[in-house]
Amino acid sequence: ANSVQYLNRRKGVSMARTLAAAALLLCTILGSISPSECFSLSLARLPSLGNRIGARGARRGGVVGGRMQSTSPPKTSDAYRFEAVGDSLPTRDSGKVSWPRLAPSRFTHPLDTQATRALKRLPFAETLVRQGFGGMVEQAIYLDNLSNSVRVGPKQLPDIYEMLQEAKEILGLSSLSVDIFVRQNPAPNAYTMAMQGQKPFIVLHSSLISLLSKEELQAVIAHELGHLKCEHGVWITLSNIITVFASQLPGNLGRTLGETFSASTLRWLRAAELSCDRAALLVAQDPRVVVSVIMKLSGGGAGFGQDLNPEDYARQARDFEQESERSWMFRRMREAMTSQLSHPLPVERVRELDKYAKSSDYRILLNSGTPIGGK
Repeated sequence: ANSVQYLNRRKGVSMARTLAAAALLLCTILGSISPSECFSLSLARLPSLGNRIGARGARRGGVVGGRMQSTSPPKTSDAYRFEAVGDSLPTRDSGKVSWPRLAPSRFTHPLDTQATRALKRLPFAETLVRQGFGGMVEQAIYLDNLSNSVRVGPKQLPDIYEMLQEAKEILGLSSLSVDIFVRQNPAPNAYTMAMQGQKPFIVLHSSLISLLSKEELQAVIAHELGHLKCEHGVWITLSNIITVFASQLPGNLGRTLGETFSASTLRWLRAAELSCDRAALLVAQDPRVVVSVIMKLSGGGAGFGQDLNPEDYARQARDFEQESERSWMFRRMREAMTSQLSHPLPVERVRELDKYAKSSDYRILLNSGTPIGGK
Protein backbone atom coordinates (compact mmCIF):
# COMPACT_ATOMS: atom_id res chain seq x y z
CA ALA A 1 0.00 0.00 0.00
CA ASN A 2 2.85 2.33 0.87
CA SER A 3 4.46 1.59 -2.50
CA VAL A 4 1.23 2.45 -4.33
CA GLN A 5 0.89 5.70 -2.39
CA TYR A 6 4.50 6.56 -3.18
CA LEU A 7 3.97 5.92 -6.89
CA ASN A 8 0.81 8.01 -6.88
CA ARG A 9 2.67 10.86 -5.23
CA ARG A 10 5.41 10.53 -7.83
CA LYS A 11 2.84 10.68 -10.61
CA GLY A 12 1.29 13.73 -9.02
CA VAL A 13 4.66 15.47 -8.77
CA SER A 14 5.41 14.59 -12.39
CA MET A 15 2.05 15.96 -13.55
CA ALA A 16 2.54 19.12 -11.51
CA ARG A 17 5.99 19.64 -13.02
CA THR A 18 4.62 19.09 -16.52
CA LEU A 19 1.81 21.59 -15.98
CA ALA A 20 4.20 24.06 -14.40
CA ALA A 21 6.48 23.77 -17.40
CA ALA A 22 3.52 24.31 -19.70
CA ALA A 23 2.44 27.35 -17.70
CA LEU A 24 5.97 28.74 -17.78
CA LEU A 25 6.16 28.21 -21.55
CA LEU A 26 2.85 29.98 -22.09
CA CYS A 27 3.74 32.81 -19.72
CA THR A 28 6.91 33.32 -21.74
CA ILE A 29 5.01 33.29 -25.03
CA LEU A 30 2.20 35.53 -23.80
CA GLY A 31 4.60 37.73 -21.88
CA SER A 32 6.53 38.42 -25.05
CA ILE A 33 3.52 40.21 -26.52
CA SER A 34 4.09 43.91 -26.10
CA PRO A 35 1.41 46.16 -24.57
CA SER A 36 1.02 47.83 -27.96
CA GLU A 37 -0.24 44.55 -29.43
CA CYS A 38 -2.95 43.82 -26.91
CA PHE A 39 -5.96 45.45 -25.38
CA SER A 40 -4.66 45.58 -21.81
CA LEU A 41 -7.21 46.61 -19.20
CA SER A 42 -7.54 45.59 -15.59
CA LEU A 43 -6.10 42.48 -14.07
CA ALA A 44 -7.99 40.02 -11.89
CA ARG A 45 -7.59 36.50 -10.63
CA LEU A 46 -9.34 33.65 -12.34
CA PRO A 47 -12.13 31.81 -10.51
CA SER A 48 -11.21 28.49 -8.98
CA LEU A 49 -11.53 25.34 -11.05
CA GLY A 50 -14.25 24.08 -8.74
CA ASN A 51 -16.39 27.18 -9.14
CA ARG A 52 -16.61 27.33 -12.92
CA ILE A 53 -14.23 26.07 -15.58
CA GLY A 54 -14.12 28.37 -18.56
CA ALA A 55 -16.10 31.06 -16.74
CA ARG A 56 -15.75 34.68 -17.64
CA GLY A 57 -16.01 35.94 -14.07
CA ALA A 58 -13.01 37.17 -12.12
CA ARG A 59 -12.02 37.81 -8.54
CA ARG A 60 -10.14 40.65 -7.00
CA GLY A 61 -6.68 41.34 -8.34
CA GLY A 62 -4.70 43.87 -10.29
CA VAL A 63 -1.07 43.61 -9.19
CA VAL A 64 1.13 40.93 -10.72
CA GLY A 65 4.79 40.46 -10.01
CA GLY A 66 4.77 43.49 -7.72
CA ARG A 67 3.68 45.96 -10.41
CA MET A 68 0.45 47.28 -11.82
CA GLN A 69 -0.09 46.31 -15.43
CA SER A 70 -0.65 49.06 -17.98
CA THR A 71 -4.23 49.77 -18.97
CA SER A 72 -3.46 52.09 -21.85
CA PRO A 73 -5.21 51.37 -25.15
CA PRO A 74 -2.97 49.61 -27.66
CA LYS A 75 -1.03 51.43 -30.30
CA THR A 76 -2.09 50.69 -33.83
CA SER A 77 -0.11 47.74 -35.20
CA ASP A 78 0.54 46.86 -38.84
CA ALA A 79 -2.24 44.27 -38.69
CA TYR A 80 -4.79 46.76 -37.38
CA ARG A 81 -4.82 50.16 -39.04
CA PHE A 82 -7.75 52.52 -38.87
CA GLU A 83 -8.44 55.73 -40.74
CA ALA A 84 -10.22 58.68 -39.19
CA VAL A 85 -13.39 59.34 -41.14
CA GLY A 86 -15.16 61.72 -38.77
CA ASP A 87 -16.91 61.19 -35.47
CA SER A 88 -20.02 59.49 -36.85
CA LEU A 89 -20.29 55.71 -36.89
CA PRO A 90 -19.95 54.20 -40.39
CA THR A 91 -23.16 53.20 -42.14
CA ARG A 92 -24.04 50.21 -44.31
CA ASP A 93 -24.90 51.29 -47.86
CA SER A 94 -25.67 47.91 -49.45
CA GLY A 95 -27.16 44.49 -48.72
CA LYS A 96 -25.52 42.03 -46.37
CA VAL A 97 -22.68 39.78 -47.50
CA SER A 98 -21.37 36.47 -46.19
CA TRP A 99 -18.07 34.60 -46.09
CA PRO A 100 -18.58 30.84 -46.65
CA ARG A 101 -14.91 30.11 -45.90
CA LEU A 102 -14.25 32.77 -43.29
CA ALA A 103 -11.16 32.01 -41.18
CA PRO A 104 -11.15 33.29 -37.58
CA SER A 105 -7.81 34.98 -38.25
CA ARG A 106 -9.61 37.41 -40.59
CA PHE A 107 -11.28 39.18 -37.67
CA THR A 108 -9.75 38.09 -34.35
CA HIS A 109 -7.85 40.46 -32.10
CA PRO A 110 -4.02 40.01 -32.36
CA LEU A 111 -3.63 38.85 -28.75
CA ASP A 112 -6.48 36.37 -29.19
CA THR A 113 -4.75 34.88 -32.24
CA GLN A 114 -1.32 34.64 -30.61
CA ALA A 115 -2.60 33.09 -27.38
CA THR A 116 -4.53 30.42 -29.27
CA ARG A 117 -1.47 29.54 -31.35
CA ALA A 118 0.61 29.23 -28.18
CA LEU A 119 -1.78 26.71 -26.63
CA LYS A 120 -2.09 24.69 -29.82
CA ARG A 121 1.63 23.95 -29.60
CA LEU A 122 1.12 22.01 -26.36
CA PRO A 123 0.96 18.24 -27.02
CA PHE A 124 -2.38 16.56 -26.25
CA ALA A 125 -3.80 19.88 -24.99
CA GLU A 126 -6.87 19.86 -27.20
CA THR A 127 -7.63 16.22 -26.41
CA LEU A 128 -7.33 16.94 -22.68
CA VAL A 129 -10.12 19.51 -22.83
CA ARG A 130 -12.40 18.03 -25.50
CA GLN A 131 -12.41 14.45 -24.24
CA GLY A 132 -11.61 15.04 -20.59
CA PHE A 133 -12.99 17.36 -17.98
CA GLY A 134 -14.35 19.92 -20.45
CA GLY A 135 -16.63 17.36 -22.08
CA MET A 136 -18.24 16.50 -18.75
CA VAL A 137 -18.88 20.17 -17.98
CA GLU A 138 -20.42 20.69 -21.40
CA GLN A 139 -22.74 17.71 -21.05
CA ALA A 140 -23.88 18.79 -17.58
CA ILE A 141 -24.75 22.32 -18.70
CA TYR A 142 -26.42 21.05 -21.87
CA LEU A 143 -28.67 18.68 -19.90
CA ASP A 144 -29.51 21.45 -17.44
CA ASN A 145 -30.69 23.70 -20.27
CA LEU A 146 -32.50 20.86 -22.02
CA SER A 147 -34.49 20.29 -18.83
CA ASN A 148 -35.06 23.89 -17.68
CA SER A 149 -35.15 26.03 -20.85
CA VAL A 150 -37.00 26.34 -24.17
CA ARG A 151 -35.10 25.06 -27.21
CA VAL A 152 -35.44 27.25 -30.31
CA GLY A 153 -36.38 25.61 -33.62
CA PRO A 154 -38.29 26.15 -36.89
CA LYS A 155 -41.58 25.85 -34.98
CA GLN A 156 -40.42 27.22 -31.62
CA LEU A 157 -39.56 30.93 -31.65
CA PRO A 158 -39.00 30.78 -35.45
CA ASP A 159 -37.77 34.39 -35.73
CA ILE A 160 -34.83 33.65 -33.43
CA TYR A 161 -34.18 30.43 -35.35
CA GLU A 162 -33.97 32.40 -38.62
CA MET A 163 -31.62 34.92 -37.02
CA LEU A 164 -29.33 32.05 -36.08
CA GLN A 165 -29.37 30.54 -39.56
CA GLU A 166 -28.48 33.83 -41.26
CA ALA A 167 -25.72 34.58 -38.74
CA LYS A 168 -24.25 31.11 -39.30
CA GLU A 169 -24.30 31.64 -43.06
CA ILE A 170 -22.52 34.98 -42.79
CA LEU A 171 -19.76 33.64 -40.53
CA GLY A 172 -19.20 30.47 -42.58
CA LEU A 173 -20.78 28.17 -39.98
CA SER A 174 -23.71 26.83 -42.02
CA SER A 175 -22.62 23.22 -41.53
CA LEU A 176 -22.39 23.58 -37.73
CA SER A 177 -25.44 22.42 -35.79
CA VAL A 178 -26.03 24.90 -32.97
CA ASP A 179 -28.90 24.83 -30.47
CA ILE A 180 -30.32 27.97 -28.86
CA PHE A 181 -32.03 27.76 -25.47
CA VAL A 182 -34.15 30.55 -24.01
CA ARG A 183 -33.99 30.60 -20.23
CA GLN A 184 -36.12 32.56 -17.79
CA ASN A 185 -33.84 35.02 -16.04
CA PRO A 186 -34.31 38.69 -15.05
CA ALA A 187 -30.66 39.55 -15.77
CA PRO A 188 -30.12 40.16 -19.52
CA ASN A 189 -27.29 37.88 -20.58
CA ALA A 190 -26.17 35.26 -23.10
CA TYR A 191 -23.48 32.62 -23.13
CA THR A 192 -22.25 29.69 -25.18
CA MET A 193 -20.56 26.36 -24.52
CA ALA A 194 -18.72 23.97 -26.83
CA MET A 195 -15.92 21.66 -25.70
CA GLN A 196 -16.28 18.46 -27.69
CA GLY A 197 -17.78 20.08 -30.77
CA GLN A 198 -20.71 17.64 -30.70
CA LYS A 199 -23.50 19.77 -29.22
CA PRO A 200 -22.57 23.43 -29.25
CA PHE A 201 -25.30 25.62 -27.83
CA ILE A 202 -26.15 29.22 -27.01
CA VAL A 203 -28.28 30.33 -24.06
CA LEU A 204 -30.32 33.56 -24.20
CA HIS A 205 -32.00 34.96 -21.11
CA SER A 206 -35.64 35.94 -21.54
CA SER A 207 -34.97 39.48 -20.28
CA LEU A 208 -32.37 39.96 -23.01
CA ILE A 209 -34.95 39.15 -25.70
CA SER A 210 -37.37 41.67 -24.18
CA LEU A 211 -34.69 44.37 -24.08
CA LEU A 212 -33.30 44.17 -27.62
CA SER A 213 -34.62 44.66 -31.13
CA LYS A 214 -34.43 41.78 -33.61
CA GLU A 215 -31.29 43.19 -35.23
CA GLU A 216 -29.66 43.65 -31.85
CA LEU A 217 -30.59 40.16 -30.71
CA GLN A 218 -29.03 38.73 -33.86
CA ALA A 219 -25.85 40.66 -33.05
CA VAL A 220 -25.77 38.96 -29.62
CA ILE A 221 -26.22 35.56 -31.29
CA ALA A 222 -23.38 36.45 -33.67
CA HIS A 223 -21.16 37.42 -30.72
CA GLU A 224 -21.72 33.99 -29.20
CA LEU A 225 -21.11 32.31 -32.56
CA GLY A 226 -17.81 34.18 -32.60
CA HIS A 227 -16.79 32.29 -29.47
CA LEU A 228 -17.67 29.02 -31.24
CA LYS A 229 -15.87 30.08 -34.42
CA CYS A 230 -12.70 30.83 -32.47
CA GLU A 231 -13.15 27.82 -30.14
CA HIS A 232 -12.63 30.01 -27.09
CA GLY A 233 -14.39 27.46 -24.88
CA VAL A 234 -11.62 24.91 -25.53
CA TRP A 235 -8.56 27.08 -25.26
CA ILE A 236 -9.58 29.41 -22.45
CA THR A 237 -10.69 26.40 -20.40
CA LEU A 238 -7.24 24.86 -20.90
CA SER A 239 -5.65 28.12 -19.75
CA ASN A 240 -7.77 28.06 -16.60
CA ILE A 241 -6.81 24.45 -15.87
CA ILE A 242 -3.07 25.15 -16.25
CA THR A 243 -3.37 28.30 -14.13
CA VAL A 244 -5.09 26.45 -11.29
CA PHE A 245 -2.59 23.59 -11.28
CA ALA A 246 0.39 25.95 -11.52
CA SER A 247 -0.87 27.98 -8.56
CA GLN A 248 -0.95 24.79 -6.44
CA LEU A 249 2.83 24.37 -6.64
CA PRO A 250 4.55 24.98 -3.30
CA GLY A 251 6.03 28.27 -2.22
CA ASN A 252 6.52 31.44 -4.24
CA LEU A 253 6.93 29.52 -7.51
CA GLY A 254 3.29 28.44 -7.58
CA ARG A 255 2.00 31.83 -6.59
CA THR A 256 4.16 33.64 -9.14
CA LEU A 257 3.29 31.26 -11.98
CA GLY A 258 -0.39 31.33 -11.09
CA GLU A 259 -0.60 35.12 -10.89
CA THR A 260 1.45 35.71 -14.04
CA PHE A 261 -0.44 33.22 -16.15
CA SER A 262 -3.75 34.41 -14.68
CA ALA A 263 -2.94 37.95 -15.81
CA SER A 264 -2.02 36.74 -19.30
CA THR A 265 -5.22 34.71 -19.53
CA LEU A 266 -7.32 37.66 -18.46
CA ARG A 267 -5.74 39.83 -21.14
CA TRP A 268 -6.70 37.06 -23.54
CA LEU A 269 -10.27 36.95 -22.21
CA ARG A 270 -10.65 40.65 -22.87
CA ALA A 271 -9.21 40.31 -26.35
CA ALA A 272 -11.54 37.37 -27.01
CA GLU A 273 -14.54 39.58 -26.19
CA LEU A 274 -13.27 42.17 -28.66
CA SER A 275 -12.91 39.44 -31.31
CA CYS A 276 -16.53 38.43 -30.75
CA ASP A 277 -17.72 42.03 -30.91
CA ARG A 278 -16.12 42.06 -34.35
CA ALA A 279 -18.00 38.86 -35.24
CA ALA A 280 -21.20 40.63 -34.20
CA LEU A 281 -20.31 43.53 -36.48
CA LEU A 282 -19.63 41.14 -39.39
CA VAL A 283 -23.19 39.83 -39.06
CA ALA A 284 -24.94 43.14 -38.36
CA GLN A 285 -22.73 45.02 -40.84
CA ASP A 286 -23.89 48.18 -39.08
CA PRO A 287 -21.86 49.33 -36.06
CA ARG A 288 -24.88 51.20 -34.68
CA VAL A 289 -26.58 47.87 -34.00
CA VAL A 290 -23.68 46.45 -31.98
CA VAL A 291 -23.08 49.74 -30.14
CA SER A 292 -26.77 49.81 -29.27
CA VAL A 293 -26.52 46.32 -27.72
CA ILE A 294 -23.61 47.37 -25.50
CA MET A 295 -25.40 50.62 -24.60
CA LYS A 296 -28.63 48.87 -23.62
CA LEU A 297 -26.78 46.31 -21.53
CA SER A 298 -25.09 49.22 -19.74
CA GLY A 299 -28.13 51.37 -19.04
CA GLY A 300 -31.09 50.43 -21.17
CA GLY A 301 -34.63 49.41 -20.40
CA ALA A 302 -37.52 47.91 -22.32
CA GLY A 303 -39.64 51.02 -21.67
CA PHE A 304 -37.24 53.63 -23.04
CA GLY A 305 -34.90 51.76 -25.39
CA GLN A 306 -36.22 53.68 -28.38
CA ASP A 307 -34.93 56.93 -26.86
CA LEU A 308 -31.31 55.73 -26.59
CA ASN A 309 -28.86 57.07 -29.18
CA PRO A 310 -25.88 54.92 -30.32
CA GLU A 311 -24.12 57.93 -31.86
CA ASP A 312 -24.18 59.79 -28.55
CA TYR A 313 -22.94 56.70 -26.74
CA ALA A 314 -20.03 56.41 -29.19
CA ARG A 315 -19.19 60.05 -28.44
CA GLN A 316 -19.35 59.21 -24.73
CA ALA A 317 -16.83 56.42 -25.35
CA ARG A 318 -14.50 58.86 -27.11
CA ASP A 319 -14.87 61.32 -24.24
CA PHE A 320 -13.97 58.59 -21.74
CA GLU A 321 -10.85 57.70 -23.71
CA GLN A 322 -9.73 61.33 -23.80
CA GLU A 323 -10.51 62.03 -20.14
CA SER A 324 -8.87 58.86 -18.85
CA GLU A 325 -5.65 59.67 -20.72
CA ARG A 326 -5.38 63.25 -19.50
CA SER A 327 -3.14 62.49 -16.54
CA TRP A 328 -1.38 59.75 -14.58
CA MET A 329 -4.06 60.00 -11.87
CA PHE A 330 -6.91 59.46 -14.34
CA ARG A 331 -5.13 56.45 -15.81
CA ARG A 332 -4.83 54.96 -12.32
CA MET A 333 -8.50 55.71 -11.68
CA ARG A 334 -9.38 53.73 -14.80
CA GLU A 335 -7.26 50.86 -13.51
CA ALA A 336 -9.20 50.97 -10.24
CA MET A 337 -12.50 50.94 -12.12
CA THR A 338 -11.54 47.84 -14.08
CA SER A 339 -9.42 45.95 -11.55
CA GLN A 340 -12.15 43.37 -10.81
CA LEU A 341 -13.39 42.87 -14.37
CA SER A 342 -12.54 40.20 -16.93
CA HIS A 343 -14.43 42.02 -19.72
CA PRO A 344 -13.42 45.39 -21.14
CA LEU A 345 -15.49 48.30 -19.91
CA PRO A 346 -18.54 48.94 -22.13
CA VAL A 347 -17.17 52.26 -23.36
CA GLU A 348 -13.84 50.61 -24.17
CA ARG A 349 -15.65 47.96 -26.21
CA VAL A 350 -17.54 50.65 -28.09
CA ARG A 351 -14.35 52.62 -28.75
CA GLU A 352 -12.56 49.55 -30.10
CA LEU A 353 -15.58 48.65 -32.23
CA ASP A 354 -15.75 52.21 -33.56
CA LYS A 355 -12.10 52.03 -34.61
CA TYR A 356 -12.45 48.60 -36.19
CA ALA A 357 -15.56 49.66 -38.13
CA LYS A 358 -13.50 52.49 -39.65
CA SER A 359 -10.47 50.32 -40.38
CA SER A 360 -9.19 49.32 -43.78
CA ASP A 361 -9.16 45.71 -42.54
CA TYR A 362 -12.93 45.77 -42.05
CA ARG A 363 -13.62 47.46 -45.40
CA ILE A 364 -11.43 44.96 -47.25
CA LEU A 365 -13.27 42.10 -45.56
CA LEU A 366 -16.67 43.56 -46.49
CA ASN A 367 -15.60 44.00 -50.11
CA SER A 368 -14.52 40.36 -50.29
CA GLY A 369 -17.91 39.00 -49.16
CA THR A 370 -20.57 37.25 -51.19
CA PRO A 371 -24.13 38.66 -51.23
CA ILE A 372 -26.47 36.72 -48.93
CA GLY A 373 -28.13 33.92 -50.84
CA GLY A 374 -25.77 34.45 -53.76
CA LYS A 375 -27.96 37.25 -55.10
